[in-house]
Amino acid sequence: MKPSLKFSLAVTSVALILAGCVTAHNWEYRTRTTQQRIGKTILDEYGKSGWELIQFERIPVDKTGTNYQFEYIFKRPLK
Repeated sequence: MKPSLKFSLAVTSVALILAGCVTAHNWEYRTRTTQQRIGKTILDEYGKSGWELIQFERIPVDKTGTNYQFEYIFKRPLK
């Protein structure tokens, strides 16, 4: 067998093996808005349930800039 053909077969084989290792997920999302920041204990509980924090935002409630709401967005693979 020619060396270039062996190489092509090897590359194709690796690509097929790797393609089987990659899985696509459908996600479910959860948003939680609070008046106070969520503590580590609550974040750990979300994590144990499979939720991953993907975004955190501090949102001004009024024009003074001293009152805020906190928005957390989580995701996890759809079961």
